[in-house]
Amino acid sequence: MSDMRSGGGNEDGAARLLAAARARVAAIAADLALPSELRLSDRQRGVVTSLFAALVGDAEDALRGTLLARLPADAPETLRAALGSASLPIALPLLEAGPLVSVPQLLPLLLRRAEEHRLAAAGADHGLLANLAGDEDTAIAAEAMGLLIGLNSRFDAFHEPLLGRSDLPADLRHRLLWTVAAALRRYMVSRHGVDAAAADAALAGATNAALPRYDEADGVEARAMRLAGLMAARGCLGDAVVAQAAEEGNLPLLLATLAVRTGLGFEPAWELLADTSGAGAALLLRAAGFDRGAAASILFRVAASDAAAAALADRFDTLSDADVSRLVAPWRADPAYRAAIAELAA
Repeated sequence: MSDMRSGGGNEDGAARLLAAARARVAAIAADLALPSELRLSDRQRGVVTSLFAALVGDAEDALRGTLLARLPADAPETLRAALGSASLPIALPLLEAGPLVSVPQLLPLLLRRAEEHRLAAAGADHGLLANLAGDEDTAIAAEAMGLLIGLNSRFDAFHEPLLGRSDLPADLRHRLLWTVAAALRRYMVSRHGVDAAAADAALAGATNAALPRYDEADGVEARAMRLAGLMAARGCLGDAVVAQAAEEGNLPLLLATLAVRTGLGFEPAWELLADTSGAGAALLLRAAGFDRGAAASILFRVAASDAAAAALADRFDTLSDADVSRLVAPWRADPAYRAAIAELAA
């Protein structure tokens, strides 16, 4: 009976059960109310959930390893045992529906990894990168080899997707670590009675120690952008090369080549390619200057279905140069301006 009471009384427990049931119905109703094109597939939901848990777990491990040595001398042994247990998640249960989910950068990144996983699973071997790794241009060869290694490290032994520390933007990594630290603080103070000031001091030291262990330039997206830039400078970023990246399911390189050819940047290229309205991908390929055949080849590789690809190809055919110039303009602007336009249009 004690589990049903928060402050003494069965009414509290009954009220919480009623609220939980109501919340579940509300969540189901909200999910069903989503338009089909905005609803995540079961595969996407599974990948995003798994990656989110792994991301929080990795950040928590990075903090817990150094937090133990910084605990106050009078910290209870039960807390030391919990922090030293590899099988006890502490932060994740507190953050599953919390502040991290609403961070604008996070969910698009996780969705991109889910899409990368889908394309890679259906793609061929990385023949393009293997050839570039043997290029006579040592800079291209080095970046291609680094990208190839990075891509191979993004999947585990069962070919399930992973997300490395270097794959996060620096500001998102910073936000992630401090948010996990706040979750650990709540656990230490409320569950184990640690003095709040002592917990703050220990967690600040552990978090600041973990922050420098990071280099965004080693990430897959950064390497893909450098490689695409080098290839463009050498004049070898033609339609066939980009189409081969798509055919091999190499989403990071595909996005990087499109970003370089359009001058839009990596994130805008992803926003357009992933657009569910049926216009973004066609607009992106038109802005990149593809001919119809190469564009169709890419669209049929990246679209969720042949019917969706055919609709995108029709859209590609109907876009005029004036349409492309007008519609792509916001993606050339500052991201904050783009976000404000989207918020006002919602």
